[in-house]
Amino acid sequence: MLASSNYYFSIYQPAKLPSATSSKVKNASDTILQVLRNWFDKHDLPWDESEPILSDYVPFLFAGIPCAGTFSGTDTIKTSERRDRYGRVLGHGYDGIAGVHFDSCYHQACDTIENINPFGYETMVKSAAHVLETLARIFNLNLWLY
Repeated sequence: MLASSNYYFSIYQPAKLPSATSSKVKNASDTILQVLRNWFDKHDLPWDESEPILSDYVPFLFAGIPCAGTFSGTDTIKTSERRDRYGRVLGHGYDGIAGVHFDSCYHQACDTIENINPFGYETMVKSAAHVLETLARIFNLNLWLY
């Protein structure tokens, strides 16, 4: 989920990966996640920690492949505290609506391109592109990760 209509910026945390994940893979995942955290911090964007959606990640983790990712919310509710924090950092109009689902159309017929937040989407895509470019430029990625 990269473009929830009432988005927030969330970065998966390796500490919340399944306990069966090797420490080597957890550490490599955290190394990649640090690239994401640094990007959001560099651009003065708020971000939160979240648990990874394990159905998307477990097969890779158990195969020894590190994983990292972002998330913009599903069918849970945006709190007034989170809205206020986003408003302080991003300005009014980028803060969303408290008491409303992050994505009111999550897994419904209205879950289409018309139901996204363009700013949230663009920000998430840019963060992912930054990670991909960063990893692509590393001469010995295996050494850098492990």
